[in-house]
Amino acid sequence: MGMEDEIQSRKIPRVAIVVVNWNGWQDTLECLESVRHLDYPDYLTVVVDNGSQDDSPSRIKEWAGKTEGYLLADYAEAVARAGGDAVQEQALAATLPANRAVLIRNPINSGPTGGANLGMEYALKREPPADYIFLLDNDAKAEKDTLTHLVGLDREKNAGIIGGVVISLQTGKVQFAERTTLLRWFFAPLVKYDLPLPGKEVDYWPSAGVSGPAMLIRRDVLDTVHAATGRYLAVETFIDGWEFEFCYRSSLAGFRSFVTRKGFVRHKGERSTRRPLSPIRYYYTTRTRLLLAPNFLPLHWRVIFHFWYVVLTAARVAKVLKQGRSDVARAIVSGWRDGFKGERGIWNIADGRCYAQDLSTRPG
Repeated sequence: MGMEDEIQSRKIPRVAIVVVNWNGWQDTLECLESVRHLDYPDYLTVVVDNGSQDDSPSRIKEWAGKTEGYLLADYAEAVARAGGDAVQEQALAATLPANRAVLIRNPINSGPTGGANLGMEYALKREPPADYIFLLDNDAKAEKDTLTHLVGLDREKNAGIIGGVVISLQTGKVQFAERTTLLRWFFAPLVKYDLPLPGKEVDYWPSAGVSGPAMLIRRDVLDTVHAATGRYLAVETFIDGWEFEFCYRSSLAGFRSFVTRKGFVRHKGERSTRRPLSPIRYYYTTRTRLLLAPNFLPLHWRVIFHFWYVVLTAARVAKVLKQGRSDVARAIVSGWRDGFKGERGIWNIADGRCYAQDLSTRPG
């Protein structure tokens, strides 16, 4: 009996851990080291390099080569979308979970959503396919028992999506412990985004959204969303709001989302797109809510939202201009314009102009 057969004879779900890297190999290697210490018995790590401009792929391969007993399969995009190479897949199946991973080279930076879609497409097409996808930020470190708790709670509650509490690696304080609602997501910061967390005696709670740095998704949820939309995560959200969009769309199909304080990750969260005055984050934060409002808000709430959003956008522009950040102001205005127009591509600021590139022809 092979390793995969033996594991499945114990009815342990297979988990693919999808990590998206973009010019951040140092963080990614720290993440991979933490993943190697998970106590879950059957997982495969999938690293998607999102068209990095540094030497991330070679650095990741170098680390794997120096790690005793480690096997890293290296796939181009087309091979990954086909479910991998048969010879390398057989080798992966014969390797212990802590010592096996796949590196997928995405030729473009399609954002966390596009990169995750590619990783998930591979994990669900390979043989045997994953039963769960665990999305883990590359600048996060998973605790040893995180995956065990997340899978265990889903099997208990039959929910579909389980999130962990995200703790700052620097301060030890909670960064994300989602407990929000539809209206709170659209009308923040007019109202507080999160509801108060339950007492420490409560191990888990329902939420309209789950934090992206630690998000477990069952295969049937992904299959249902893909059948309805032709994709897994919404690529137009790029870096902001995709977790909420996916969770809410899943809830419309009858699945539920829970967050558990027993499964958590430690997260840096200091990459350039998360900095307080990042033009990229301001662009997508502004655009995403305008793109999603027609699909998720009833008509009367949509009208109120658009009036409120004009005021919020103007206030943000005035604030950043006062701080001398015309680049951020331009990003906010561009995000509002493109969201209002329904633009769904990738924003490009490399040449100082603000425009969207159509991604509708991209698979996944």
